[in-house]
Amino acid sequence: MNYPIADYFTVFPTSADEGVTGECVFNIPASVFSSNAKGQYCLVSLVDAALHDADEEQPVIISLSNVMNSNDAVVGHFDVITRHNTSYNHGFTGNKVQYLIPARPSQLTVRTKDTTQSAVSIVTRVYYTFKFEYLSKSDVENANNETDYNVAFAPQTTF
Repeated sequence: MNYPIADYFTVFPTSADEGVTGECVFNIPASVFSSNAKGQYCLVSLVDAALHDADEEQPVIISLSNVMNSNDAVVGHFDVITRHNTSYNHGFTGNKVQYLIPARPSQLTVRTKDTTQSAVSIVTRVYYTFKFEYLSKSDVENANNETDYNVAFAPQTTF
């Protein structure tokens, strides 16, 4: 069962947040989370983002690093919507997929790359808003049990 209240975290990256080109690590203060009493797991998604006047002429893919079993969990992208000389305006399109993570993370790592998988540095011209929706441990276990592989028919040993 999803808890009815979600937490949101908006970040305006600075150059100090970028380690490797195209990768930013954001420290999330504990004060972002409204309560420690919520579930042990949460679903994270990118609900809003904007990119201002980038010179990037291709779409920019936004992904999260170190999300459960994925090192590259795509959460959205910026499409090129208008072009003026060598300046490109991008529109955000979110991904409807939510990723299961431990509740109240202390860090998020965001990667940006173009359609050729080359890292793109857009750090000072962007913002991101993440949403954290909570799940109880029993809800996660129930979901896992429902999706476990079950043999439909027992194998025949004799014919």
